[in-house]
Amino acid sequence: MASAAAEPDPRFRCLERAQYEEAFETSFASLLGKMQANSRQMFVSKQNILRMNHGGTWVHAARDPEPDTSMHSISTEWTIPFKDIAENDLGLIARTILPINEEMEKQFALNMYGVVGAAAEKVGNVVDAKAEGSFAKSMLEMFRKIELGVDRNGEISMPQIHVGPGMAEKIAKELESVPPEIEAEIERVKAEKMQQAREREANRKAKFKGSAS
Repeated sequence: MASAAAEPDPRFRCLERAQYEEAFETSFASLLGKMQANSRQMFVSKQNILRMNHGGTWVHAARDPEPDTSMHSISTEWTIPFKDIAENDLGLIARTILPINEEMEKQFALNMYGVVGAAAEKVGNVVDAKAEGSFAKSMLEMFRKIELGVDRNGEISMPQIHVGPGMAEKIAKELESVPPEIEAEIERVKAEKMQQAREREANRKAKFKGSAS
């Protein structure tokens, strides 16, 4: 008996040759990777990014385990209208890739703030603005709790305030009305924290100095 005819491939192919499809996928992944790198820099400096090749958690022998060091998956869907493909509308690539980047950026931010929040809760480094009674007092308490660091250029790394769009204008107005006595105390505590950071950095560097010959 003659062999049955081969079943037609049900998949829809946008590109005629396999190498074209591979080149498109490589280019698309590279573009999305660059967009994600730009998004991450809004939250994390590129000097503070580590990459893990295998395994499920970070392990640091010099300190206690962090509250959450497990890997977090970020995923989204890429929807491409068939009509735009049939009409050879190349503009759909830009229109559809932006929502992908925005959704992944949103998930990354939620994961990052979740991990930071859990770490702050664990060590008690949390300030309750309502309990403090005013924004100015909560700012002072925040400076009392934080520990400043020094970057690779020897400059003091000052804290950042991350808020939602609705809170930015409100906080800006609150900063303009901080009582002089609290503002003076904030500056005093800030100067003290900066001096402590410089001393810690000096002690750290001293450990790497070779013995005099």
